[in-house]
Amino acid sequence: MTAAPWKTLLASQLKSNIELQGVTAAYASLATVRPDNTPANRTVVFRGFAGEDHRLETGWKSELLVITSDKRSWKMKDIAANPTAELNWYMLGTQEQFRLHGRVHTVSSQDDCADLVRSVVKSGDAGSTADLATRAFLTRTQNGFNWQAERLRQWYRMDAHLRGTFTRETPQPLEIEDVDSTGWFVNRDPEKQRLLEVGYDNFVILLLEVEYMDYLKLPTGERYMHTQSAGHWVIRKLSG
Repeated sequence: MTAAPWKTLLASQLKSNIELQGVTAAYASLATVRPDNTPANRTVVFRGFAGEDHRLETGWKSELLVITSDKRSWKMKDIAANPTAELNWYMLGTQEQFRLHGRVHTVSSQDDCADLVRSVVKSGDAGSTADLATRAFLTRTQNGFNWQAERLRQWYRMDAHLRGTFTRETPQPLEIEDVDSTGWFVNRDPEKQRLLEVGYDNFVILLLEVEYMDYLKLPTGERYMHTQSAGHWVIRKLSG
């Protein structure tokens, strides 16, 4: 599977901008349509491409962008009514804008996106790792990729303070101390383990399946449109 040119460009420029401005380069705006047909917009954090980790080899790759959410949030109602969305990304360090238009799919404790599994393909053998998220993921993908394994991996990767906001009770840092033989998260404090499981039930990953990308390089005025035609990505220069 050869990476789509939009993905290669986005990943490369994101890496450059993280070096220039830090992790805030991963912040973008997700626009959706409310059930009453009015627009909605909010800042989200790009969590990487489904099945992938930029730091190490997991054995899988895809072109699906991952965003995390709480199933109780308003955007979940928007997406349920209309899954069409646009992710607008202004990268300050290099002064570039990426507008990714597509369809959002949800993976929660109840929804599994079985039809999208084919979008994640093998990329080779995974390396050995002490990273808890990857250890859990590899344990749960021994018989093939599945979305609950990816959802669990993203839960492991969350900051402990942010993880704590997914509970229905007073937020507190929820650390994951270990992973058991099935890949499940472990905290040796029974109360924190209970809260971790409550929070995980509210935890959702959103998958943006890109249909086209509008790319603008502000310093030069160059603008390109990345679209699909007959199963292939085509790049068309619009200006500059």
